[in-house]
Order: sequence, then structure tokens, then C-alpha cells
Amino acid sequence: MSSDPFSRPIPMQSLTSETGQWGWNRPPQFAKVEDFVDSVEKKLSNKRAKEDILDMFIIGATVEDVVNTLAISAVTQGKITPDVAELSKLPIAALLVDMAVKEDVPVKVFSETDDDRDNQRTHDKLKLLYQTKPELFEVAQKELSKRAAMQEAEEKEEGFMKMEKKDASTV
Repeated sequence: MSSDPFSRPIPMQSLTSETGQWGWNRPPQFAKVEDFVDSVEKKLSNKRAKEDILDMFIIGATVEDVVNTLAISAVTQGKITPDVAELSKLPIAALLVDMAVKEDVPVKVFSETDDDRDNQRTHDKLKLLYQTKPELFEVAQKELSKRAAMQEAEEKEEGFMKMEKKDASTV
């Protein structure tokens, strides 16, 4: 990247370039959600495309990941508009889940669970606390370590006694 501040486009320069230069700057190939979903379904009848998507599920990609990738790709290629992309996500997800179930491929629908989001929020808060008030972070860290040690000690004391109280079906 050049260090010259004048080597970048001027504001609103994109409005002077030729219309239709980009895929998303032309009329879409599919204006209706149904038409786009039908085209995706037709594409999934191709053995190679189907195997590629199933491989993604096997690797660990979620239905949400694949659907978002398909939608973004279709918008940037000028196949659909952003609103059609959003509205087509649910029917395409249903197609993909159905395909995975028929092929007996395990599939995860969403990328994150509520627990993942909560853990990320907690992590972000602690990171901010560490950056803004490191002394308070250290106090909190010591307190949490003390509580964890106490809980571990309690669990060791209970040992097998705790297991006896549990129902055998939960073990």
C-alpha cells in the first residue's frame, strides 16, 4: 500500500464510473426468491456440487455458514439482490438440511450457540477490564481462582458419595 495520501479514490468517484461494471451493479439474474431457490435446488442435483457441500458438512461447516456463503456469492455475482439473498436463506437451509439427512451426513445448523455468545461476551468484558483497569482484573482473577480451588476441594471430598446419590440413568 502506498504511503501517498492522494493515491486513493476521491469521495464519490465511484458514481462517475460506468454503471454495470460490477455484478451487483446490474439487474439481478433472479428477481424472485422462488426462482433463485429453484436454481440452487437444480445446482444441488449436480453430483459434484452436492458432494462438495456434503464434504463441507463433514469437515464441520454449518448450514448457516454454507447458506451465508451462497447468498453473498450470489449477490456479488449479480445473480440476486441483497433482499432476495436474505429471504432465500431459510428455504435454502431447508434444502441443505434435507439433502444432508437423505445422505445420512451429520449436520450442525448454527455456527454459535447461546452459550458460545455468552462466553464470548464474558471474554470481551474481561479483556476490556484487563485493558482499562488491570488492578481490578487481577483482584477478580485471584477471587475466581480461589473459588475454583474451593469448588475443586469440595468435589474431591464428596468423591464417590456424590455418584451414589445420582440416578443410575444419569451416569
